[in-house]
Amino acid sequence: MNKSSILIIDDEPDNFDVIETLLSVGAENSSTLTQKHDYQLHYAASGQEGIDFLETCKTDLILLDIMMPVMDGIEVCQRIKADAKWKGVPIVVVTALNTKSDLATCLHAGADDFISKPINAIELDARVRSMLRIKEQYDDIQTLSQAQGNTINFLNRTLNELRGNLASNLTIEQDKPLTGILMTIDLLRDEIEGMNANTPVINEMLDLIYIWAHRLESLTYKLLTNMK
Repeated sequence: MNKSSILIIDDEPDNFDVIETLLSVGAENSSTLTQKHDYQLHYAASGQEGIDFLETCKTDLILLDIMMPVMDGIEVCQRIKADAKWKGVPIVVVTALNTKSDLATCLHAGADDFISKPINAIELDARVRSMLRIKEQYDDIQTLSQAQGNTINFLNRTLNELRGNLASNLTIEQDKPLTGILMTIDLLRDEIEGMNANTPVINEMLDLIYIWAHRLESLTYKLLTNMK
């Protein structure tokens, strides 16, 4: 089974060591030993470095510090969530800020959850597991959506091929008989003029045949036009 990849963005390297240690402690303190996870942790010392990392490596979860120089966590969060490639990657804000307005600002920036400093090992472990489950579900939905899209595209291509084949066959099979009917009617009209017969009645019948033949020709044309 592949390890879940967690990116930690924090300008203080010591905080990476703390999180790494706490995740191990949190896993060991879990009530069910089978729930223990082995994460692949990555560190970025700035917001820009974290964004650059996302460009090259797959990440399942981001632990993001808010108070950073140059580009703070709010801007990092906004930039990550604005890109469709990373929109599904959960971001957990790690912050010493604890007022409702500060937390609301984090959530409005696109953060999915937050952890207050000082970090509690069990809480960190629980939040990480929860976000990774959400990411796994998101990936499953994306995979299913892509499979459905591929199926729909395949069906559309198949339908278009069938339409093309049917249109081609109809053109060949129906065009000649219709042309033959109309030509035969014209020939009959010429022959009737030299015959001693009830020409008005016959001509009326020929007119009906001619009208219906033209209607059939028109319907065939419409059908072929819609298939193309």
